[in-house]
Amino acid sequence: KVSESENVVRNKNVLITGANSGIGLALTKRFLDFDNKVIATYKQNNENLLKIKNQKLILCECDQSNIKNAENLNEYVKENTVNIIINNAGVWGGDKQNFNNINYEDFVSASNINAISIIRICEIVLKYSKNLNSVVNITSQYGSTDHNTTGRDYIYKGTKSVMNSFSKNLSIDLKRDYGTNVFSVCPGRVKTKLNPGGVLNSDTVALKIINILKSENNLNGKFIDLNKNELTW
Repeated sequence: KVSESENVVRNKNVLITGANSGIGLALTKRFLDFDNKVIATYKQNNENLLKIKNQKLILCECDQSNIKNAENLNEYVKENTVNIIINNAGVWGGDKQNFNNINYEDFVSASNINAISIIRICEIVLKYSKNLNSVVNITSQYGSTDHNTTGRDYIYKGTKSVMNSFSKNLSIDLKRDYGTNVFSVCPGRVKTKLNPGGVLNSDTVALKIINILKSENNLNGKFIDLNKNELTW
């Protein structure tokens, strides 16, 4: 018998951005294991997603560095009412992001991917989806203004701070207007293409995020770690 908490992550339609590698790929596989339909977005390379042989996997090319590309989602989400969004796509922002040495083109691109696109994606999904239960934004404590003691890294820290701000804003608007819960999760030091020096593996992180969704109570508007400890903005 499937428990009520298990039903939260079974037989749903899940949209996962940045799904060809790392946490996004691990989440895609795990959600498929739970009999969900997954709309998985990727920037250009989808070779890892193509290896997954599952009829419930839908691939959508969506380079979020240009907000207009989010419109690619329309044809997929209007046919598949989305229940869960996981905004996982993210970039470091390049090597030039310290004071007096900032690549501002990279800054704009990273801002679109890490922050601005999450608003547009929610807008597009909610045009068609009346049962969007949860929006999970994968962020970083590196974007916490309270946590910042080192300076530098303006692009990554700045765009993740903006993502956190948007996440809080969305948690108010979407909860009020659609009954949707929005919260941010910092996965910690995960070994991915973005962070090869990480210590956690993506599959462990994916399972923890799914367990958070299973037991999600009063997380709307919160910024938490994988153990549901609340973090400072």
